Amino acid sequence: MLEDSVDFVAVVGDLVEGGLGTPGTQLLQELETWKSIFSPLYNSGIPVYGLRGNHENDANNDINIWNTAFSDNYSFPQNGPIGEENLTYAVTHKNAKLLFLDVYKNIHQVNQNWLNNQLDTNTRQHVFSFGHEAAFKVFHADCLDDSLNARNVFWNSLSSAGCRVYFCGHDHFLDASLVDNGDGNVANDVYQYLVGTGGGWLMSQYSNYNGNNGPFVPNRLFHEMEFGYALVEVSDLSNPSCQVKINWKRRTQNGSGIQTYQLSEHEILIESCSNGLNESNSIELKVFPNPSNGRVYFNSPLLLPIILMDTYGKVLISLPENSTSFSTEGFAPGIYFIKNQYQTFPIAVQ
Repeated sequence: MLEDSVDFVAVVGDLVEGGLGTPGTQLLQELETWKSIFSPLYNSGIPVYGLRGNHENDANNDINIWNTAFSDNYSFPQNGPIGEENLTYAVTHKNAKLLFLDVYKNIHQVNQNWLNNQLDTNTRQHVFSFGHEAAFKVFHADCLDDSLNARNVFWNSLSSAGCRVYFCGHDHFLDASLVDNGDGNVANDVYQYLVGTGGGWLMSQYSNYNGNNGPFVPNRLFHEMEFGYALVEVSDLSNPSCQVKINWKRRTQNGSGIQTYQLSEHEILIESCSNGLNESNSIELKVFPNPSNGRVYFNSPLLLPIILMDTYGKVLISLPENSTSFSTEGFAPGIYFIKNQYQTFPIAVQ
């Protein structure tokens, strides 16, 4: 992470082994060990933002222990709702707003009233949300769909505010999906990016999103049973595309057996601008139908060349100016990305 020159690090719960019935003294010892592991980041002045997962929540005296471990210089921003200080909080960093959402104060739910206020008053270009439990079941049955109506309100609030990614954990692997909200507009769908490779063992089991999904449809982009972390690169205010790039960095071993982290083929490109802030003077490109099962048309002849990429960033099609359509026949069902000088956005192929 230091070699990546990161501005900050976010860890979405299950920092440590902890678990049901773990004595408070043991939980504190594990959290202190966790802090010592992250000391190179702390010592370099790089903020580390954390959320509690069920591994911490299930331990004895968990709140007091959590607040003891994360106090003074290690405490998280104290701007959350009353009763959720140090658990739910917001961070503004450059042109981005980060929303860290506890899901255990009210089990399997975020504090929606507080979240609404944060989204309604946001003036930053990018919004990212973080929670421990998946909104759409991947493996663990206990997730946000246990409170189905609240989950649906939560997900729609992210979409309406221009938040394009919900980072979560709980399941101990990597799993990324684009969740279709059914309105036919892929541009306002939200990614569920599950990177649960923190303080637990790796899990081999996962489902085909067989939880309570309606009215949404999660579409898996990739999955790995491996340790690693997501590297997020965010465009600045001078970039009218509002582009966000997320790369998975997989743990590997070199020939000497030393662990390193290498970029994988799993890359996501997102147009992520909140509350209409992506309305720039750039040329607006639209396509239809989306999803497609044959030919895709542009709203007007292209004024700029475009490329069509898969989720790995491989260029599949290049189209010149004045093109009016292209064919998706022979493409495997899934998510692809259209990109020109100013815009990158997803298109679904059925």
